[in-house]
Amino acid sequence: MAAIVLSSHETLRDDNGLAEDKLKNLPELSRPLTDKKLVIAHCMTNIIRYKGHKLEDSCNPDYYSPYDNVSSPLGGLTQVKVMEDQYLAKASLDEAVEFEMRTAIKSGIDGFQFYYTLNNDSWDDIIKAYFRVADKKHINFKLTLCISHPAGGTEDTRIDNFARRINGILEAVGRDNPHWLRTPDGRLVVYLWYGEGLADIPEKSKEKDKQYYMAAAYKKLADAVGEKFACVVSVNEQITKEKLDHYLDYFPAIWLWTLPYTDSYIGNMVAAECKKRRRIFTGSAFADFYTSKLLKKGTWDMFHHVRDAVTAGILNTERKYIVTGLSYNFRKLLEFSIFTDVPVINIITWNDYPEGHHLAPEINHNDGFSILLQYYKSIWEKQIFAYQNRDVLIAFYKKYNHSITPSPFNIPVTEIEKPGIKASTEDSLEIVTILQENAVLLVRDKEVKVEPGLHSTCFAASPGEVKVLLKRRGQEIARLVCPEWITDKPYRTDRLTYSFSNQATDFYKTVFGDSSIVYSEEYNPAAVDNKISCYHAQALQ
Repeated sequence: MAAIVLSSHETLRDDNGLAEDKLKNLPELSRPLTDKKLVIAHCMTNIIRYKGHKLEDSCNPDYYSPYDNVSSPLGGLTQVKVMEDQYLAKASLDEAVEFEMRTAIKSGIDGFQFYYTLNNDSWDDIIKAYFRVADKKHINFKLTLCISHPAGGTEDTRIDNFARRINGILEAVGRDNPHWLRTPDGRLVVYLWYGEGLADIPEKSKEKDKQYYMAAAYKKLADAVGEKFACVVSVNEQITKEKLDHYLDYFPAIWLWTLPYTDSYIGNMVAAECKKRRRIFTGSAFADFYTSKLLKKGTWDMFHHVRDAVTAGILNTERKYIVTGLSYNFRKLLEFSIFTDVPVINIITWNDYPEGHHLAPEINHNDGFSILLQYYKSIWEKQIFAYQNRDVLIAFYKKYNHSITPSPFNIPVTEIEKPGIKASTEDSLEIVTILQENAVLLVRDKEVKVEPGLHSTCFAASPGEVKVLLKRRGQEIARLVCPEWITDKPYRTDRLTYSFSNQATDFYKTVFGDSSIVYSEEYNPAAVDNKISCYHAQALQ
């Protein structure tokens, strides 16, 4: 018999040089990922507000206004205004993470997977705080890591760096901590976002070999932290079936990133192949995609500091954008998850305000997408909807028509993921209703009959106030008046989706108590004290 020697990357080779792959199609790859349905949101670890820790420049409310700050030459660096900035400015880290978890739960989220990169050791203290507070306050919330685009050094140095830090977290919070997201057989669920970078992949490797080297690297990392991993691999491309199968040879589960729902949605093929291969397809949904962060023109290279963006100037910057059709993309992705009966729905994201797909409280998205998540989650889990006994009205719209050129701050927008949803679909005022009985919607001079359950009705998005009435048997039973208006004279580029519901006051009361709430009123002339509205008027003169 030929002698067998163990080489690196867990490959067995005989004397003839033929390799036996010990990682491919392991039995554990077909085992369940969870023992109950869960909504897990991607959480940007460091985008959190507490005393001594401000939000990063690309979502710092200090740079929201187009006047009186260093970002004024850009018309304001950010178009997001994070609500927690004013409420948690004096909070401790523990108070801040408690707020994040409790607010996420109110939005329909069961846990976070933390964006986890190399050389950001200070983030570990934030992650430890989540476990500490979840334990102390008895918050039922799952937590894990999302190892993201590792780069630099060698495979061994990258693994050593991650292992040292992950061991530090495991030792501090306890390996048996019930808040860890684990499979029923005890494997630690670890998400990957462009996780290939952990491995040293030989340049001449065939496509089918690359995933092997990747799997071997994660096996080495798991061994280094004394765990078994169940890695959930990210797909953020129109992947081929062949490449997907190479992933499924070595990994138990797949999650999709910001790939919008269309008639040719890639999720159909991925879900079908996962089912065929006895792997786990996890659903994904994102509400919006518009980079409030500024990027170097023609790249994904972000200006991390406001002064660098200002120095570059409008002509040398751009923002990225995916047309999501107001609430359409979010609803359809959630419906697809229910149809395929996934065990996990991934929300992209909880708090990536700079990319504009956040669910966390912010003056543009407000509570609209959170209500939709709770509605679909109740169907998926066969539970009672939180607003079961109410007539819910949610408005979704853009602040201006896509064909209008903002002035004077017209920052270029590059649309990605084309062809997809048509931009013209966003030139509507969409009203999503979740009703108990038949009723009539009134928007300006138009009436539309609406049936019980969830329905989307679109009206012309005319400039002016957004006011919606709901009548039943001739009597007004609900109304929705949005703080933000639609304009035909935008002063700056802004393709964020605005949403607001007739439940917003109650939602924010459960989150912020009796504190006053700040709303978006950029184009609302009734907001006489709003300096942005005044600035807008001056810019048009």
